[in-house]
Amino acid sequence: MTKNQKKTKSGKLFALVVCGISLALCITLADLFSTALTAGNFTGLFSSSSKISTYNIYAICMFQSSILSSAEESSNQIKSQSGAGYIYNDSSVYYVLASGYENQNDAELVKENLETSGYTPTIITITIPEINITSNLTANEKTTLYNALTVFKTTYQSLYDLSVSLDTSIKTETDCKVELNDILSNINKVKTTFDATFNSKLTSSILNVKLKLQNLCDVLSELIDYTETSSVPFNSKLKYSYLETINLNKTLCKEINNEI
Repeated sequence: MTKNQKKTKSGKLFALVVCGISLALCITLADLFSTALTAGNFTGLFSSSSKISTYNIYAICMFQSSILSSAEESSNQIKSQSGAGYIYNDSSVYYVLASGYENQNDAELVKENLETSGYTPTIITITIPEINITSNLTANEKTTLYNALTVFKTTYQSLYDLSVSLDTSIKTETDCKVELNDILSNINKVKTTFDATFNSKLTSSILNVKLKLQNLCDVLSELIDYTETSSVPFNSKLKYSYLETINLNKTLCKEINNEI
């Protein structure tokens, strides 16, 4: 069996389950504002009563355990089948995730298709908390901070779109890497502007944002440089990266809100 045949076989499961859902994650201007801003107490950002609101990701979980080594074994198997194999730790339970969706109906459809194929997946909800920062900001600082806080979600959306396009053969790995460079370039612009704007205002919250932006750049750089293997194909690494992006976003929100 050739490498391409192996790749086709390993990707068959997750290519099939995404074919029935949207080929791309449609983002409208109205949706952007409705999900990004609600009334609250994010002092100084756009108005005295605005904040970045919460959102959910509905993830397909293929295995869960309180034992890390068991989760790692399952993770390797899921990766070889073109699933993310991302190990998500919550309340001392390790969840091995295959993929994640903003739309719960999409997750339900994937779950049903996997069950038809003999698997027993579950859906877990990953909630990204609202971000609530109290600070006096200039107009320029407001815009810069907003861009930094929302780049994680938009990056997830872009990576998800690429994952669907790759699984359905709309785009090749080469096509994806071209777009990944553009995504990384945008993140770097956001990070550079943020660093320059808040160079003299390194509060704990600002420092947390700064560090997570660097983490996000590292995730994209690693994905761009990744060379697939028979055990971890590129589409698995792509799904892994968008779930890692979501987890970075969740961790940042909790840090800012003093929850960890």
